[in-house]
Amino acid sequence: MSKKIKEICIISSGYPTPEVPKYTFVDQLVSSWADMDISCTVISPQNISNTLFEKNKRRPREWTKTTIKGNKVKIYSPRYISFSRKEILGFNAGSLTIKSFKHSVYKELNRLNLNTDAFYGHFIISSGITAVELGKKFKVPSFFAFGESSLEHIEKIGVKKISNALSDVNGVISVSSENKRRLIERDIVKSDKIEVFPNAIDSNYFYQNNKQEMRKKLGYNQKDFIIAFLGHFIHRKGTARVSKALDGLPGVKSIFIGSGLETPTCEGVLYVGKVPHNKIAEKLSAADVFVLPTLNEGCCNAIIEAMACGLPIISSDKPFNDDILWEDNSIRVDPMNIEEIKNAIKLVRDNEQLRRRMSEASLKHASKLRIENRAKNIINFMEKSSY
Repeated sequence: MSKKIKEICIISSGYPTPEVPKYTFVDQLVSSWADMDISCTVISPQNISNTLFEKNKRRPREWTKTTIKGNKVKIYSPRYISFSRKEILGFNAGSLTIKSFKHSVYKELNRLNLNTDAFYGHFIISSGITAVELGKKFKVPSFFAFGESSLEHIEKIGVKKISNALSDVNGVISVSSENKRRLIERDIVKSDKIEVFPNAIDSNYFYQNNKQEMRKKLGYNQKDFIIAFLGHFIHRKGTARVSKALDGLPGVKSIFIGSGLETPTCEGVLYVGKVPHNKIAEKLSAADVFVLPTLNEGCCNAIIEAMACGLPIISSDKPFNDDILWEDNSIRVDPMNIEEIKNAIKLVRDNEQLRRRMSEASLKHASKLRIENRAKNIINFMEKSSY
């Protein structure tokens, strides 16, 4: 017998504000639940050290988010202290961070005197562990999303220790088949508790704009062949590898959306930097192809967002992409092979018919990866897994 979920408590280490739009993927899911008439309360503890020492803008202690459909989500950000995950005399300080995180959530729950039908933690550390512990304490079903790009942090703290902390979970939302395999292979969670739900796009923000109109608006040449990159400028995402692949490619311009230390150095860069979340689709729609030779992912939101904007995809041939990329809309490459990346870009550049077919296929596949469908499917899974 399944239990209907009418109220849900979401625990997440981040939640977007207009000033700091991080964790937008969490907000998209929560907003979709709110639009299903589910009462959503978010507890998103804020690391004190980030605001004191790294000069990050502090999130409000509590605020209300209004969805596009006019529904309300309450977000609370109690403070906690992070001890990072460094090794100190053989002891990993990540355990202290988890303890501090859990304590802040407990205090907030007591303050709010909250009743809920389920706890949902976004990512295992520290939200998932906290959700499972709260579920056990209050005899409420608990769930967490596993969207991490690797098990590195889990392994540093201890796989057995994490596995024990998660043993009472009712269900796991894995963003990819590869992530599910990772959990099963390391015996972190049993396979019958895990279901795969690839990430999805919010079609209110990500859709295909007219390319000519966007280029005119942004001041780009209508005749240029433009590649787009979206993500952190880091080695894992491949900013420098894309930049090197573009060296010596005539007639190719580029847009790099994001930030980080690994900035592009190639010629023909039209834009480098951050873009407001609600403006990213305009930049993507002005491009001809999306290139992201990422080394590891849970399930890459940027790829799905580019697909929704009608872009052919050039990305990694690793299995984490298997759930969201197909032969008709992507060229899969060895993400460390600069020559393969370059040849894929040349192929798409020089074959307009191929480019058009891949674009149409991306739009078709993206239409099946909408956040409202994902939100409903996850709730159905959670209700069936509540007992």
